[in-house]
This record gives sequence, C-alpha cells and structure tokens, in this order.
Amino acid sequence: MWHQAIRDELRVGELRPIELEGKPILIGRTEKGYFAVLDRCSHENQPLSDADGIPGRIFKGLLECPHHGAKFDPHTGQARGLPAIRPIKTFPVKVEDGYVWVEL
Repeated sequence: MWHQAIRDELRVGELRPIELEGKPILIGRTEKGYFAVLDRCSHENQPLSDADGIPGRIFKGLLECPHHGAKFDPHTGQARGLPAIRPIKTFPVKVEDGYVWVEL
C-alpha cells in the first residue's frame, strides 16, 4: 500500500526520519533520486538517522550510519562498508503531486 510520506522538498544529501504505520522510516535524496529505508542499521539495529544528536548522512552517494560508520547503498540496501555486512530494508518510492510516496 502506498503512503503519502513527505513533501517533495528534500535537496540532494538531505535525510528525513518519519514514522509510517508504526515503522521508523528514513527518507533521503541522492543524485539518483529519493529513497526510503527502514531506519535501522543491520550492524547493531541502531537508527541510521541519529546517534545521540549526530545525524546520519549521505556521503559520496552512500548512506552512512552515525553509530559505527557502516555504509549502505540507500537505493538497493546493500552493505558497502564495514562493520555492516547485511543489507538494510528498502521500500519503493515515487514522487507524485508534489509528495514523496512510500510503499510499505
């Protein structure tokens, strides 16, 4: 089911944590476009969006966990940097009528 998540206003490199149907979701934008992932790192199940006030970030097109520096391709979920070796959960996204929609 598609859910209207946020307005289409993020710039490349920006992240926005939200909750959809009780799930923590992290929406962001890279040069490739929007992505949506479960806001949990596969390394230690910590939020990808924040670590005690230190935000997660997109660096060179990869989503970097603020806890231990694990890196992921935010569009496919594949782990691209240790200490993570398992992928993260991704969700389909689309931009329509000025909003970013996420399919859960």
